Amino acid sequence: MGKNIKKRYPRYLKEFKCIGGKCEDSCCIGWDIDIDKITFRQYYKVQDKEMKKMFQKNVHNNDDYLDSDVDYGKVKLTKRKRCPFLDEENYCIIYSKLGEEYLSNVCTSFPRIINKVDGCYEMSLDVSCPEAARIILLTEKGIEFEEGQGTLEKFIVSSDIDTASKKFNNSPIKYFKEIRDLSIKIIKNRKFDLSQRLYILGEFINILEEKIKCNYSNVSKFIKEYDIDSVSDSYEKNQQSYIAQMKFFKKMVNFLNVPKEVDSLTFKEYTKQIIVGFKFEEGEDISKHSRLYIKAFENYTEKFINNNSYIFENYLVNFIYNNMFPFSETSSIFDGYIMLLIRYSFIRFYLVGKYLYKKCDSKENIVEFIQVFSKIIGHHKTYSIDVLNYIKQNKFDNIEFAKTLLPKL
Repeated sequence: MGKNIKKRYPRYLKEFKCIGGKCEDSCCIGWDIDIDKITFRQYYKVQDKEMKKMFQKNVHNNDDYLDSDVDYGKVKLTKRKRCPFLDEENYCIIYSKLGEEYLSNVCTSFPRIINKVDGCYEMSLDVSCPEAARIILLTEKGIEFEEGQGTLEKFIVSSDIDTASKKFNNSPIKYFKEIRDLSIKIIKNRKFDLSQRLYILGEFINILEEKIKCNYSNVSKFIKEYDIDSVSDSYEKNQQSYIAQMKFFKKMVNFLNVPKEVDSLTFKEYTKQIIVGFKFEEGEDISKHSRLYIKAFENYTEKFINNNSYIFENYLVNFIYNNMFPFSETSSIFDGYIMLLIRYSFIRFYLVGKYLYKKCDSKENIVEFIQVFSKIIGHHKTYSIDVLNYIKQNKFDNIEFAKTLLPKL
């Protein structure tokens, strides 16, 4: 019996259907697979002798579980990091032999993401799923939201907040919905190019954080009256910022430690391509190739980012919505902004490096890369922590550094 709920969701959610074995980057390969307590116990009551034997061999208790509704048990992956319950055509035999009710909460939910805000269940899709990525990113009109009533069967709530709670009286979380709504409005404003929108968002978050520190009572009024147009031309074209970006993101690639900590062969190949494209393997000072980098970034921005800006807009809007932006990293709302900007800029960095290597690109390839990138970054054990620590240690957590990642054409 499903639970009756109030829900909010992007319209694209209605279009999604798992394509199972046809998926080119299965969520059942390469990831740890968690089993909730109820499903775990179901497996040991199964009457089918073959399936019972498989469960006994491949599903075990997780002594370090954090939530019995999520990771009470784990599936032991094969040497190739495949779920042992996948058949030769990558279809789930638990589903085919026993039915959907025997899938764990995690397996039933992904790539759906559910957050609960003021009693409303907010649903969306994770762009790290290939089919979800195509639906989300290729929606040219942009992402629109709907509200309604519905039911939920098995599900996992990633975040649950009540903004009216007394514990948030002196916290910016009290204004979470207002902050996020205006953030999405800024990113969707196609009157400005994407770099302008991201800069405007940064200015808004930066000033808001100062307002929160100085005079809490004026925060709501500030958000309602914030003038997007007033900051639209507050930064200038600076080609040298591309060189600063190159130095920064070369460091970011090191944090990923792709050879040792990334299993995806596709992402490993992308990384090899950017190393060749940017001439990193030559071991020379980055400034020697400055003209190459400047031309490549400007050509790519003009040919592919500006012409397909809705893809990147949708990526940003979806991230803001399903990651509880700007509280996606720490209690500092500017931390949330700077890490959002770095994710977008890191995607662009890789795309430009691939473009230098291949001399071509397409919207389909852009979508494919964003999906693979999101899967790697979203499930890397230490990436976000390492990057944020590096930013703070080097005092990059400010709007001036953000400008270096957002050069105007």
